[in-house]
Amino acid sequence: MWDSDSDPVREYHYYNQDGVFIGKSEGASPQKDLFDQAHYVFDDRSDIVKNLDLLAIAKRKLANLRKELLGVPLKDITRIIELNQSIVELEAGIEALAKSLNQNTA
Repeated sequence: MWDSDSDPVREYHYYNQDGVFIGKSEGASPQKDLFDQAHYVFDDRSDIVKNLDLLAIAKRKLANLRKELLGVPLKDITRIIELNQSIVELEAGIEALAKSLNQNTA
């Protein structure tokens, strides 16, 4: 996950959904209990380690695509195929994002 540096110890800053600072830790990876509580996590290089807003936006977009798909007439098979492809791609992206959020706590 991280670049190979001579100093693997990083500092992590944790914030709740309102952007209020809730804690800080140091180590090679984020501290699990703080990471699980946080909505946003940044490291000492200002890299975004966790941002639940991105996941929520993607899930909302997926729900909207599914609603749109339900409204497409069967005779518009081209649009159905396009929407299905978009849904599959977005589901894969959501799964990858969720997996990366879980790996950051390992």
